[in-house]
Amino acid sequence: MKNRMFLMFAVGLLSVMPEIKAQSIARYFFQMPTNLLPTVSLDSRKDLVDFYKNDKAAVMSSVIGGEVVLKELSDDFLLLQTSESGDLQMKLLQYNDTSRIIALVHTVAAPLKDSRITFYSTSWQPIKDIIAPTISYMDFLDKEKGQALGLADRFNEICLRIFISYKFNQNSYLLVARSSLKDDVRSEIKKDFEPVIRDSLVFKWQNGKFISQNM
Repeated sequence: MKNRMFLMFAVGLLSVMPEIKAQSIARYFFQMPTNLLPTVSLDSRKDLVDFYKNDKAAVMSSVIGGEVVLKELSDDFLLLQTSESGDLQMKLLQYNDTSRIIALVHTVAAPLKDSRITFYSTSWQPIKDIIAPTISYMDFLDKEKGQALGLADRFNEICLRIFISYKFNQNSYLLVARSSLKDDVRSEIKKDFEPVIRDSLVFKWQNGKFISQNM
């Protein structure tokens, strides 16, 4: 009798393990705490995903007015336009052999785009010891072109401020960082410096951290 009960327990456990392992970003989207996404109710989140999966316009009203739009959705990535000037990305990242974490990217354009990345466990506990890539304005200088044109030493003239926006790749662990420099540079010097400003930087999530892919 005991052996039979153990066998039934083992079979039951095996039957739910694939479901646990297969949890998609949509499930975590439904479970996201209200304080992280106060403008979109649980019912609206479920409707957005349902509409998207059924090739319908995934648009719902925000609780504060305006519309929210589910623009991209895969097993491990979600992009939600939360307002006319903001959006939210969710990305599942493999942390080690047995666990995954959730990266949230909040981006606001006011009018220049700026992002903030935070990390959570799959039970939505904040993770403090994982950080976004550390980037300075000098990383957006094409040093070879800058030296050739004699502009490298003057690059800080255009960098009075810098805003950086991030976008995860839906189909990989790549994170693309874009700066505000080309949009923010003073018009009188933009013509000279535009050729030496890199459009973007690329980082790859690997072994629990972001690795620069920029040469």
